[in-house]
Amino acid sequence: MMETVDTSQMLDAKELLFAIQEGAKRLINEKQQLNQMNVFPVPDGDTGSNLASLMQTILEETEADFSSVKSIFEKVADASLVGARGNSGIIFAQYLNGIYNHLLTFEEPNSVQHFIKSAKAATKEAYQAIENPVEGTMITVIRIWSEALSLTSENENDNTLENILTNALNKAKRAVENTTRQLKILQQNKVVDAGAKGFYLFIEGFTQAFISNEKTTYVSLSEKMELVIPTEIHQNSEKPVFRYCTEVLLDEVSLSKAEIQQGLVKLGDSIIVAVNRGKARIHIHSNQPEDVLSYLRKIGTPLQQKADDMLLQYEVNQKQKHPIALVTDSIADLPEEYLLSNQIHVIPMTLLIDSTSYIDKITLKSNQFFELIKSSQDKPTSSQPSIKTVENLFSFLETRYKEILVITVADRLSGTYRSIKEIAKKRDGKQVRVEVIDSKQNSAAEGLLVMKANEWIEAGLDFDALVDKVKALRKKISIFVSVDTLEPMINSGRIPQTLGRIAERLSIKPIVSLDEAGNGKLKDFTFSLSGNERKIIKKIAKIHQEESISKYVVVHGEARDRAEKFAELIKQSIGVDPTYIMDISAVIAMSAGKGSVAVALISDEGE
Repeated sequence: MMETVDTSQMLDAKELLFAIQEGAKRLINEKQQLNQMNVFPVPDGDTGSNLASLMQTILEETEADFSSVKSIFEKVADASLVGARGNSGIIFAQYLNGIYNHLLTFEEPNSVQHFIKSAKAATKEAYQAIENPVEGTMITVIRIWSEALSLTSENENDNTLENILTNALNKAKRAVENTTRQLKILQQNKVVDAGAKGFYLFIEGFTQAFISNEKTTYVSLSEKMELVIPTEIHQNSEKPVFRYCTEVLLDEVSLSKAEIQQGLVKLGDSIIVAVNRGKARIHIHSNQPEDVLSYLRKIGTPLQQKADDMLLQYEVNQKQKHPIALVTDSIADLPEEYLLSNQIHVIPMTLLIDSTSYIDKITLKSNQFFELIKSSQDKPTSSQPSIKTVENLFSFLETRYKEILVITVADRLSGTYRSIKEIAKKRDGKQVRVEVIDSKQNSAAEGLLVMKANEWIEAGLDFDALVDKVKALRKKISIFVSVDTLEPMINSGRIPQTLGRIAERLSIKPIVSLDEAGNGKLKDFTFSLSGNERKIIKKIAKIHQEESISKYVVVHGEARDRAEKFAELIKQSIGVDPTYIMDISAVIAMSAGKGSVAVALISDEGE
């Protein structure tokens, strides 16, 4: 077998663009199938939704005409970073960026041979994006497919791009089928890896587009709309009247530009609306981005959104409080006013409900989440922040701080820690020091760790001592969650399905907690919510007696009255007021459910 291809072959830019778009559509069409087979690394059923979100972004960003292979991959690479969600999405995005990076090294990037070399070389970058690569997943199929691209027949007639792609596709198909034998969890569930299958669906659509007779009849998608936003809108020389700069891309829009503007005028200022061929891109400064999205959802289908905190940026630019930047994710339940007044930066998680993405705590609050899922057709899912979101925040912080401390939700519950750590690794030591800490907690427990870190920063603790104290404090933080029903936790994969179903049949009211590694666990149970609360209070009283509780907080899923009564009972038991009472994030609401109440506490800080 030879490992060369016909060097005279050239990729046609229109054919390549058509193939990429067909691959994206093929994957999107199978989103639900991928969600259903998603059991690794966490059985949360969102791989299809995450990859479909990535593909949708690529489709949106490649609507214009392109003159070269390089310009196509440049746009695809940028779009993939913006749209990447979940582990598989980020791996895929890194691979696409790797192809583009290697194409730049060739004088003739339109060459089929150079495309194949770039696809093969990009595999290394995809592997490097993963802290602990696991074979039998998407990364394996990427490697086998890219290696197969360079294995062709000695017969020159077989060295066409169509034959090369077909041969590689067949090898990738066998690699996907083999994932079931490579991972025990896949064997037990009798499925292939969802991420691996997602990549295969993309290259299947990609390959069929090249060999199809319809490839020459390609009609480009509608032209991409660009908003012309005056630069003076984002000059923070004066304190912003409205906090969030919000942008949304809508599909299936029938209203005119003027009608959309009229509907938004009461929600903010700096409103800019572009409408074209059933799509609209909206820009608005607002204090209620959740209400903005609620309105826009009624007049179209949100495809893309972002919301930048202009007020926090203004406060940092005008009067930065500390030389150390403190960053967390939106799963950490802390009062909004506390975060702003202490200049704590929050990286938002994303929720997907019926193919619409929402920004946790910004364009979707927990009370809205509970209302939306009443009529949702698909099971809601969540995903970690996109690479671009994290990189944009780091770029802002690097010009203003000497050190950056990031405290994330437990690694065992989300890929957020690993994702941010990989991004931080590329920046650490260049301009600033960056430390990413796995809180091994979530919700209010993560919030308390962030709050204590902020107090130490205010006290002037140096960076190394701060990092050590935050890591040590993790073992002194506990959380006890009282849920009315286990259904949300079972659906989100937070507790084992078999155990959860047994508990449901017995009408058990569980007390859920986290172990020292950050895994969810059933701590105890009763047969009533009142009995549940009594047991939690008893546990808290025992901790207070043995170690002394310095802080505790109560959070809830649209159950304010129950939370306040619970806090009063705890106060009567230990004589300490709650630091705060608040709603949980929409992401936590997805697994805790409506009516849930949680207590998080810090014991014996050792000060």
